[in-house]
Amino acid sequence: MIEQRFHELVQTYQELLEGVERFAFQEEEHVAQLRAKLRLFDGTILWAREIYVDGHFETYSYYWLRSDESVIIGWDNAPHHQEIDTHPHHKHVAGHVESSTKRNLQDVLRYIQEFFEHL
Repeated sequence: MIEQRFHELVQTYQELLEGVERFAFQEEEHVAQLRAKLRLFDGTILWAREIYVDGHFETYSYYWLRSDESVIIGWDNAPHHQEIDTHPHHKHVAGHVESSTKRNLQDVLRYIQEFFEHL
């Protein structure tokens, strides 16, 4: 189901995505992990990592990178920025940390698509 959802998102955002360069899905007992490297139409890259425990979405990180691998925006829920009002959910932008409401791959892909639509 997790893999299927990922592939459905790739299909939904096919105009934004040039392709999936890497995809790995591992499932052991109670833990499943998805990792993917998506190349966008403009040459930027989106790294995605999701961890599920007993089928529940627990941990994520999505990093949108330029072709030189510098960070455009990185979203994650690592619990290390307690000062953020959306803790543990936050984003890394231009060397600082901000609150974030983007909490899954669909939210991030939608954000990136809207970014390009408003250029």
